[in-house]
Amino acid sequence: MKTHIREKLKRVHDLYPPERLEKSKARYRAMWHGQKPADRYPFVFTPVGFCYYNDVFSKEDALDAYLDEFIRRGFIWDDFIPAFFPGCKQSTIPSMFGAPEFRINNEFANEKILYKPEDIDNLPDPAIRPGTSAYEWLEMQKYFLHECEGEIPVHVCDMQGPVDVCGQLFGYDNLFLCAYEDEERFNKLMKAAADGFCLLWNAQKELLGDLFVGTHLFGWSWVPENSGASMSVDSMVMMSGDFFDKHIKHHVRDLADKYQGLAVHSCGNFGAVVGKLSEIENVAAVNASQMSVGQLLEYHWNPRKMMILMESTNHAEAVFDQAREHNLFVDVSFTDFWQDITDEKQRAQMTARADEIIRHSALVAF
Repeated sequence: MKTHIREKLKRVHDLYPPERLEKSKARYRAMWHGQKPADRYPFVFTPVGFCYYNDVFSKEDALDAYLDEFIRRGFIWDDFIPAFFPGCKQSTIPSMFGAPEFRINNEFANEKILYKPEDIDNLPDPAIRPGTSAYEWLEMQKYFLHECEGEIPVHVCDMQGPVDVCGQLFGYDNLFLCAYEDEERFNKLMKAAADGFCLLWNAQKELLGDLFVGTHLFGWSWVPENSGASMSVDSMVMMSGDFFDKHIKHHVRDLADKYQGLAVHSCGNFGAVVGKLSEIENVAAVNASQMSVGQLLEYHWNPRKMMILMESTNHAEAVFDQAREHNLFVDVSFTDFWQDITDEKQRAQMTARADEIIRHSALVAF
């Protein structure tokens, strides 16, 4: 192990001793298993140093950036559990079908390779090929394992779910029209994208073994072992409840059943489908980074299932009050928290605010 990596790892282990990590993991395990934690709700503050989803690093730079991030935030005793997160590219699974990738600034996309429903019949089987994002994520994960000698867990990468993979391959307008005009080919395409999703998910789980963290919702969050899979369906914000019910729901159900649990994300306000999503038995959690507890309840999310949310630190007390009032299971990331961590006065302010939130997150009302 390189000397500077060993030094950083020692600092990480000092900041996050086993007893601290085990208390946080116990809180998460309880919530994910439909139980009340022994003391308080788990929560984390969003990253201090960089954007997990938009910043693009080489595997060497990523390792250093994450270790530095773990160390920077370690003086705050939220429920953050150090783990590497490979990153996010919408082109990841499309690349497994041979769709050429391209980069604009820090965003990765791919060229369409389907233009009419008949093209679906000639779509190749998905494969993890050298030179694609799918392959590079695995190489990055291998690098994390090797360089840190297995001392730090590693997240699954953020891969789009089948609907959005199909949208990347075919175009969303073509995809939605195909659902109405050629439902058989639509389902065939969705099944192929689901196969690609499973192929890459399973490859990461096999590679990482006991160090596998099965969530990219969020890249700084944690889930217990055997919590199923996590999947982004960003296009849900464009769907009506009827469209989701007829054309999408059974595909989500298939993956939820396959993995015996599924956490589903969409950006924006996808209230039209929240209730329909919640009806799927093995959908265990919703990740709604731009919706509130109140909105999810209004749109009929099952309060016995997990809510994975992002809220301003200013709303922390209100979130936990709602959670206690409705006996909810919540995993919250709080934004708008970090100040200048090199300034002693501001560090003291952050520590005091974190302590306030910890006290308010206590489960005294259960």
